[in-house]
Amino acid sequence: MIESFWLFFAAGPLEAAWTNQALGVAVPAERQAMVGYGSFDRVLDVLDEAVRDRPYLVDGRFSAADVYVGSQLNFGMSFGMIEKRPAFVRYCEALSTRPAKLRAEELDGPMN
Repeated sequence: MIESFWLFFAAGPLEAAWTNQALGVAVPAERQAMVGYGSFDRVLDVLDEAVRDRPYLVDGRFSAADVYVGSQLNFGMSFGMIEKRPAFVRYCEALSTRPAKLRAEELDGPMN
């Protein structure tokens, strides 16, 4: 159930918040409940707290939620849409050095 929460969080509030942020959409404080995510900073704060002191989002084990949330964070940080908070950088670096990911990249060969 927690895994589903993070999958929906990344597909809904996170994506909507950073898309609006990138488009310059400013939601007035009195209307933040209407957009489903509150504010961009609130979304990032929730994620920061979730990954700050643990390796994975769900019960200390790698899951699909880590693949999706990690991809969203990596994409957003790569293009400057999400700030490179220390917790985000550490989390994404740990995901990118997982043996299965490294092996997949080895099998895929260099990206051209």
